[in-house]
Amino acid sequence: MSSYLKLVRIHNVVGAALGDFTGYVVASEWRFDIKSIILSILIVALVAAGGYAINDVYDIEIDKINKPDRPLPSGKIKLKNAVILSYATMIIGVFLSIFLGYIQFLIALITAVLLFYYAKSLKRQGLPGNLVVALTTAFSIFYGGVAFFQGSWLERVIIPTVYSFLLTLGREFVKGIEDYEGDKTYNVKTLATTLGIKNAWKISRIVLISMLIISPLPLLLGFNVFYIIILIPFFYFTLRAILSETTSKGGGYARGFLKVSAFLGMIAFIIGSLPIYILV
Repeated sequence: MSSYLKLVRIHNVVGAALGDFTGYVVASEWRFDIKSIILSILIVALVAAGGYAINDVYDIEIDKINKPDRPLPSGKIKLKNAVILSYATMIIGVFLSIFLGYIQFLIALITAVLLFYYAKSLKRQGLPGNLVVALTTAFSIFYGGVAFFQGSWLERVIIPTVYSFLLTLGREFVKGIEDYEGDKTYNVKTLATTLGIKNAWKISRIVLISMLIISPLPLLLGFNVFYIIILIPFFYFTLRAILSETTSKGGGYARGFLKVSAFLGMIAFIIGSLPIYILV
């Protein structure tokens, strides 16, 4: 069982579910409809799980170099079982989205298709693959807002969606730096393998610094002061990532820091969207 949880990268799936929850509470300002929020979280988790599993299916040879302890290259899970799991979870997730509405169904379907083609071919095409990962990750937050789909949900949810996109894009760039050796061996076109590690680092830092510069904007849309308070450790870990050494090893450290940043960012939006009378 633990191998299957590793295959779908359960911690990342939980992160995607938290992203959906973030989008929902930000859009709704904590006015819950239990059915829609549970359904949207389940949909996002299932589609994400399928995406991570199919990614490992297509990455099995590369992972023999970069991550030999993963379930597929280590032989803990059969390739056939991984394929069945990935298709089943994505199909079920997309099917369930029908019960939320046709727009929600369309977004879930597009996300599933993008994740499949990312794993199959886009991942090896450099920037297009990075953009797909950033977009589908940001969709987790956006989907929560779409599940609420009332009032001025779009105006409120678009900001955390953009932040998620930029943070994930920067993380994808540093991940390519971390995986430089294996990607170069199998001719995977990341920023690091095409432009070099130093240039990839420069671009990564520009993206992440841009995100930090615009981070106070939610205060203009009525987010409470706790948003800024929680943003302090977010700044700390993001800056640690930005200041990591300009090497493939530094890319590994930066990716770890940015995972923490992503979690703190969602918490900042969740708490920051609470009506102030609840907090006092």
